[in-house]
Amino acid sequence: MWKDSAVSEPPKATAPAVTSKPVTEDELRTILDRLESTRDIFRENRELRGVLSRRDAETQSLRTRNSELEEIMRKFAPMLLNAATTMGLAAKNEMPGARSDA
Repeated sequence: MWKDSAVSEPPKATAPAVTSKPVTEDELRTILDRLESTRDIFRENRELRGVLSRRDAETQSLRTRNSELEEIMRKFAPMLLNAATTMGLAAKNEMPGARSDA
């Protein structure tokens, strides 16, 4: 039940099969350009996340305001409906051709 000491040894690092050759100036420039491009992308990503975060906050604020306005409309809807019905009935009962000079 005891483990062998060979099993608990860390694996030995093996040398690469192909010996690496030095990087040329053009390859280094390409690598650095790609690195700079990657940094630009991450910078833009950070900026966009900031914009989205602000937009989310604005959206939440607008939703709250919309909810408040809906509540106000629900509160006054019966009164507005009653006024509209009264105006509609008054217009229906108005004599044709009779105009009030106000």
